[in-house]
Amino acid sequence: MDAFWTPRVYNRAMMNEATPTTRHTFIVRLWSETDHPTPAQWRGSVEHVPTGERMYFTRLTDLTDWLAFHLRETPPPSPQREP
Repeated sequence: MDAFWTPRVYNRAMMNEATPTTRHTFIVRLWSETDHPTPAQWRGSVEHVPTGERMYFTRLTDLTDWLAFHLRETPPPSPQREP
């Protein structure tokens, strides 16, 4: 099975709370179109929740490229300093 689809469980112990983080929220929807006599075609959409920008795709690589673009354009968080 592709590592992309391997479920991973993260908990607070695995995520260092002291490290500044940038969080992104995306909604990914997948559906199968079976209206045709040919085998079902999987389709999907992804939405970047903060901006409302949405993209439709039929290939997994289109989804991952779109996500990478949005993650790349966000500047890394600035380090937090103790007062």
